[in-house]
Amino acid sequence: MNRIYSILRDWQRDEHGSITIEFLLWLPLLAFWLVVSVAFFDAYKSRDDTAKAAHTLSDIMSRQVEVSNAFFDELYELQGELLPRTPEGKWLRVTSIQYVGGVHQVQWSRAVGGGETIVAEDIPQEIIPEMAEFDSVILTELYVPYQPFTDWAGIDVHTWSFVLFTRPRFVSAIAKVD
Repeated sequence: MNRIYSILRDWQRDEHGSITIEFLLWLPLLAFWLVVSVAFFDAYKSRDDTAKAAHTLSDIMSRQVEVSNAFFDELYELQGELLPRTPEGKWLRVTSIQYVGGVHQVQWSRAVGGGETIVAEDIPQEIIPEMAEFDSVILTELYVPYQPFTDWAGIDVHTWSFVLFTRPRFVSAIAKVD
C-alpha cells in the first residue's frame, strides 16, 4: 500500500508538461485579446484616416478662388485616393455659407457621391461659428462608412462623419462657376 501511495504522490508532484497545459488554457483568451485589440486599432485608424482626409479636403477648399462641378468630382476622387480601404457609400458635401443681415445664407452647395445639397434651413446653427457681416465660411462634410473586419469584437458597422468649417483664405467668398 505504501508503494501505491508513493507512486501516486510522485505522479502528483510531477510537473512535466505543466507549461504546455497552462499555455493551452491561456491560448483562447490571448487569441481573443489579440483579435479584439487589432479590431479596435483598425477602427481608430480608420477614424483617424477619415479625419485627416476631411481636414485635407477642407484645406484644399479654403485655398480656392472659384470652383466648378468638375473640381468637386476631382475632390471626390481625391477622397477615394486618401481613403482607399473604405467600402462603397462614402460621400462629400461642400457648402458656401455667407452671413448677411443677421441671417446665414447658402451661396452654393454641392454633394458628390450621395447625399443632398444643403439649404439655409438645414444649416447646423448649433455648431456654426460666429461670423461678421458679409463674412463667409466653407462647410465641408465627409461621410465614410466603416465595416469592421470581425463582427464579434463589439464594434458595429457605422459611418464616420466629419463636419468642418473653414474660412476662404484668398477671397471673401469662393465663387461657383457652373
